[in-house]
Amino acid sequence: MYRSIVAALLLALAACQSSTVAMAPTGQDSAGKQFGPPPAGMGAVYFYNPATASPVLDISVDGLYIGQLGTKTWMRAELAAGHHVLRCRGGNSANARWVNIAPGDMRFIDVQMLPGQYVCSIRETDPGTGRAGVLGGSRAVQGQ
Repeated sequence: MYRSIVAALLLALAACQSSTVAMAPTGQDSAGKQFGPPPAGMGAVYFYNPATASPVLDISVDGLYIGQLGTKTWMRAELAAGHHVLRCRGGNSANARWVNIAPGDMRFIDVQMLPGQYVCSIRETDPGTGRAGVLGGSRAVQGQ
């Protein structure tokens, strides 16, 4: 009985630690939540993970590593107008979404891997849902 309890506690602790990512300073979090327009000729893509339990997910754009998302985290990437491949990777799985970004676009991408799933999901959401997901989370450090 004692071993079962210890094993359960260790698994719970591991699950909590597995969703931890480096967080951006508070000022960067607040600035990103203003949803300012992207620079001229570019679009802004907000990646966010609204899940309350998720492993750390690696995010890349066009094969270039952007950063990691944990539970209730987000990050913003400013991309040149054109066609882009957005990818999430979690555990031994990966998934991709192809998007075409126009100058001035602001897009929201929900990225998560819920308990019991074996593949991360990456899908575009409407601006209202996306903004709520970003506002409900904290900004993760990018590029580390």
